[in-house]
Amino acid sequence: MEILISGASTGIGRATAVHMARKGHSVWAGVRSQKSFDEVRKMNVQGLKPVFLDVTDEKSIGSCVSEIKKTAGILHGLVNNAGIVVAGPVEAVSMEDWRHQFEVNVFGQIRVMQLCLPMLRESKGRIVNISSIAGKISSPIMAPYCASKFALEGISDSLRREVRRHGVQVSIVEPGPIDTPIWEKSISKGVERKNKYPQEIQEAYGASINRFNDRVTQAAARSSPASVVVNAIEHALTARQARIRYPVGRGIKLATIISRALPDSLMDFVVR
Repeated sequence: MEILISGASTGIGRATAVHMARKGHSVWAGVRSQKSFDEVRKMNVQGLKPVFLDVTDEKSIGSCVSEIKKTAGILHGLVNNAGIVVAGPVEAVSMEDWRHQFEVNVFGQIRVMQLCLPMLRESKGRIVNISSIAGKISSPIMAPYCASKFALEGISDSLRREVRRHGVQVSIVEPGPIDTPIWEKSISKGVERKNKYPQEIQEAYGASINRFNDRVTQAAARSSPASVVVNAIEHALTARQARIRYPVGRGIKLATIISRALPDSLMDFVVR
């Protein structure tokens, strides 16, 4: 299989790219920086090919897809893994940060899918979108990230129903806390944003932000290994019939069931 994976510089993306290449597939590992490009190339894993892919840059996306067309001529699988976490109170997060959250987690994913779909229709291939439990359950201080993942869930559902007749399967992987660098980045960025908030915001939301950062640290300490997500992605790409959704991580299936069963007022209490 020819597979393109975005966000393959670190974490789940890198682990999936290496795993699938070692399984004998031809994997295009999308990275943004020369440093990451060189790191992937120096791994010397047969079938693993770094390619520049910045999902916020339409020219970069076009160049990436053109290179795959020119070199391989076909694409069988797309894993939309690139993503960032923007956290903060709705009132406090700047519009610039809101837009950046959606540029990376939503609009970039859409454009990659748009350009890859002609080849995926031809191959009757697979699309695997990496969502999150945050795309099912909204948490305070995480509105930008949750909103982007809720959007990706809706887009994935619509797309799945649109391309089914073309033989293209669309799956959504919904991880809970996973042991990747995104936690450290999330906490450091959150602290950086908090320190820039005006005094009024600090007084109104400071305690909530501190509690949120503590919870993120706790979640990171009991996070599941990246391998559980890698295994789900592999199944979605290679199984005869991929599942529509893959909730993965400790307690995630139960959390999803509870969120559907409880009325909103009780769910608010549980989240608090």
